[in-house]
Amino acid sequence: MTHSKNSMKVIEHRMFAEEVLVGAWLNSSEVNVILAPGLPQYLDKYHPFLTVIKDLGYNLFVPRYMGTFESGGNFSVENSVKTIESTIDLVLTGEGHDLYSGSEISWNPKRVILIGFSYGALIALLQQKDIDKTVLVCPFVSMKYHSPNSSGENVHRTLSFIERAYPNLYRFKSEELIADLESSRLPEKKDRLTVIASANDKSIPGAELALIKEKYNPKWFDKPGGHSISMSIDLLREVASVK
Repeated sequence: MTHSKNSMKVIEHRMFAEEVLVGAWLNSSEVNVILAPGLPQYLDKYHPFLTVIKDLGYNLFVPRYMGTFESGGNFSVENSVKTIESTIDLVLTGEGHDLYSGSEISWNPKRVILIGFSYGALIALLQQKDIDKTVLVCPFVSMKYHSPNSSGENVHRTLSFIERAYPNLYRFKSEELIADLESSRLPEKKDRLTVIASANDKSIPGAELALIKEKYNPKWFDKPGGHSISMSIDLLREVASVK
């Protein structure tokens, strides 16, 4: 399917929502996408997900979790949830203070879609703000499927690596974060939920996806590729349009 390039400029506005640094790419759209990112993950202007957002003409907001990058505090599940809820509050106001120009910027806050990728899927499920839609992509939701002997990604090894390789960008102790994740409990209900999964995802086992299906009965979409936030423009447009 061919499509024309949208006029959205690839400019990242930077704002604070309390202690949370939020990057924003703005257009005149009434559709606002908030990304709860994976771990570790950092989007720059060359990322293919940003290209899809740009071509659709949506607004995109990407917070840096508390305890990571430019945001204050320490990294934890609770602070990640607080990060997303603070970002939702900011987006719903329709305005913010751009740190570079020092000026006020604005957008249309009519529709808010939260996309949680990988670790961000758990955070998207746990946050309690009222939004139009929650979308989980390649969703991590339970440590039950990510122990050293499980079929999913070994999160113990991943967090140990992040602690060693990103000591100033991700501020946590791996043992404490693992205990935090193991004690997290999913909500019994989540309205307006959509899942995008990949059969080739080597990080998220089928049993974890089956848990989400059984517990929430979400709208379900499959995408090619593996454990990645990347998706086609047609898929994201369809997901955004589904009620």
